[in-house]
Amino acid sequence: MNRRRDSRSGGKRDVRGQTVSSVSSSKCRRFIVDCDVPLLEFLLQKLSGQKPTSIKQLLKHGCILVQNHVVTRFDAPLATGDEVSVLSASDNRFGLNHPKLRILFEDDYIVVVDKASGLHSVDSTGGGCENAASILESYIRRRDPSKRIYVVHRLDRDTSGVLVFAKCREAQNKLVADWNDRVEERAYIAIIEGAMPEPKGTIDSYLYEDSRKIVHACDDPEHGLRAVTHYEVLSQNAHWSRLRLDLETGRTNQIRVHLQSMGHPIVGDEKYGSKVDPLGRLGLHALNIRFHHPVSGREMAFASPEPREFGQLLGAIDV
Repeated sequence: MNRRRDSRSGGKRDVRGQTVSSVSSSKCRRFIVDCDVPLLEFLLQKLSGQKPTSIKQLLKHGCILVQNHVVTRFDAPLATGDEVSVLSASDNRFGLNHPKLRILFEDDYIVVVDKASGLHSVDSTGGGCENAASILESYIRRRDPSKRIYVVHRLDRDTSGVLVFAKCREAQNKLVADWNDRVEERAYIAIIEGAMPEPKGTIDSYLYEDSRKIVHACDDPEHGLRAVTHYEVLSQNAHWSRLRLDLETGRTNQIRVHLQSMGHPIVGDEKYGSKVDPLGRLGLHALNIRFHHPVSGREMAFASPEPREFGQLLGAIDV
């Protein structure tokens, strides 16, 4: 993936989401930013008495707008003169209510969601199981029965986090055709067994899939597709390590296989070598994605809060 300079001055990222044409709720509060400051810091100043966890819940449910754009990241940078709107927690910015799927952004061309662990991205079983694509398709067809959802990329069933779908064939074709060039950043958080050999590093190998649909790593360029994963150790204890992983390529099961090849599989990943399940789920979360819109070309960024149980396993952290 290419790494371009962030769109806002000073290297700050534009993390704004859906444009809202008007905000008319009687419960809406508006503030004007008087100096450059991170969003959470600004809200703590203005919403006196609110705890950080309460404010993050407002962000999670699409109740914080900056310049009429829904923002979900607590560390979003604010610029002097920005208008911040705070809606009531009871206001629903989107019409979808599902315990395992939350919409982060929607327009005429794409929909970006936060998927929970345990939900398939698509019906890969062939048995008609509930999945993110079918849930979204039912949601958009309530407004227009001719509409459908198109797959752009996938997350494994037990991986949580940010997932992008298209709402028309044109958008899907553009995203899929040049995915690696269009995506500027795609980061994950993983909990692994043991400790990596270095605090930072790169895993670079070739991946191939066998007849059992299990992916393997090798050093032979003629035997597989090149996969590159950059990692950084964020925290660790005597048993587990918490990593941030940035993908340079997006191969099937890339992170899971790369970590297994290092001798440190993701916890709960029985398919790729883990013998323990301290979380009761796969320890992998799609933290964020930053990419260019397939039609407008505008740079967009979305994030999903790290699961609280990840931090709890490694000791108290702010998530």
